[in-house]
Amino acid sequence: MYEGDEEKWSLQLDKPIFALGKTDIDSDITEEVVACSWDGYTFFVDHHRNFVMYKFDEPVAIRGFCVGKYSLVGSKNLPTLVYVTFQGQVIVYYDVELTSLGIMTLNDYDLDISHLSSSSHDNGSTESRAQCIRKLLHRVSLD
Repeated sequence: MYEGDEEKWSLQLDKPIFALGKTDIDSDITEEVVACSWDGYTFFVDHHRNFVMYKFDEPVAIRGFCVGKYSLVGSKNLPTLVYVTFQGQVIVYYDVELTSLGIMTLNDYDLDISHLSSSSHDNGSTESRAQCIRKLLHRVSLD
């Protein structure tokens, strides 16, 4: 990314990129760069160089990828990915949203675990604080 003649940041991806676009894919009011390679790898990159990679199932045709906010009849514009395969199929992913491109920690979740203690709980459970936190982490990873 450049501002004037000055390079602000760059990111080396391990795939040759043939298509670029931009859209707000994580509802944070800033647009992310979306890049697609011939073999279907799609990269979503934010301004902090965090990225998520998605593998589309098939190779993508020349000029066979676009991204933006599009709508279905009677609906609002939402982030959409459009792929065209070498077999001529048009695959549309509508209302695509990522919760975050950055690494999230437990501090990023609005969790209150202050009531957990290593002693018995009010409900008679004898689970330790560590056991409760492990269960909580399992639940968060499933979300």
